[in-house]
Amino acid sequence: MIIRPYIFQGDAMAATANQPPVKFNVRINQYRYSYEDLLRIWQEADRLGYYSASLFDLLTVDALECWTTLTALLAQTEQIRAVPMVLANHYRHPVLTAKMAATLDVISGGRVTLGIGVGGSRSDTVNSGLPFPPTRQRCEMLEEAIAIIRGLWTESSTDFVGRYYQVSGASVEPKPTQRPSVPILVGGHGPRYVLPTIGRTADICNAGSNDTVDQHRVHADIVRRSAEAAGRDPDSIEFTHNANCVLAPTQREYDRLIAQLAEQAGKTVSAYQSENLRNTLSGTPEQVCDRIQEYAEFGIRYFFVVFPDPAPSETLALFAREVMTRFDPPPV
Repeated sequence: MIIRPYIFQGDAMAATANQPPVKFNVRINQYRYSYEDLLRIWQEADRLGYYSASLFDLLTVDALECWTTLTALLAQTEQIRAVPMVLANHYRHPVLTAKMAATLDVISGGRVTLGIGVGGSRSDTVNSGLPFPPTRQRCEMLEEAIAIIRGLWTESSTDFVGRYYQVSGASVEPKPTQRPSVPILVGGHGPRYVLPTIGRTADICNAGSNDTVDQHRVHADIVRRSAEAAGRDPDSIEFTHNANCVLAPTQREYDRLIAQLAEQAGKTVSAYQSENLRNTLSGTPEQVCDRIQEYAEFGIRYFFVVFPDPAPSETLALFAREVMTRFDPPPV
């Protein structure tokens, strides 16, 4: 298979040697993970050349806290980037978030992407004793928060008077290592409020799960139109794809693995495939590469991959060896 780089030009694609390489993130939902398991996965992903890895941000579930754990994992890895997926904005004041991200960026040598969103879990928020405003208000709060965070990262002093946040003479020192600032990924769902917010604020758009190219096209159109309306360059926004992945070296081994997974889930193979594997990056390495190429031709070059839980070492290695190497490696 020949993998060619592409660039998104509205609804059309054109090959270009200047297009950035395809990148892969190991997306971990750390519910009931031990730190030892997380460390194994991160260190293996680091060694195998994955671009980044991520953890979720929930407070009242049986899981290690996102930011504390990311800090520990970055201290024990060398190249891989950390992406919280995603911080609930209303759990932390934006000055605190800006300070945390700047500090971790400095001590990790510039290996942080700030993933942030409006906080989609009502139960986690309410169980934590925090207010859970309507989606529109949480989007407005996020936009104000990102404006404050960017100002703190780039200006010596920040003043901001908004509806939800006010700061006067605030500063964050030291500044992040990355220039002009830490990339901001905004994640979430919803065409009415969330996607327009992404267009107005984000460097990286992370929306949807196991979406088709046609679904991405609809989302990208909303994001890009919102960016243009806000006076931003829509081409400056990077689009990502979230996908589950079940991988095996051969078709025979894949069929055997799916039969095992279906049995564990109490489903027939047919039901498991239609309900659990629809639109996922699953199959043999060649089949997975073909699926990734479809998205790459649309213009997506950053893939957030959810492997079986907890991510098996052999699957991480197989994906790196037989899938990642078919695409241009990201710059170190």
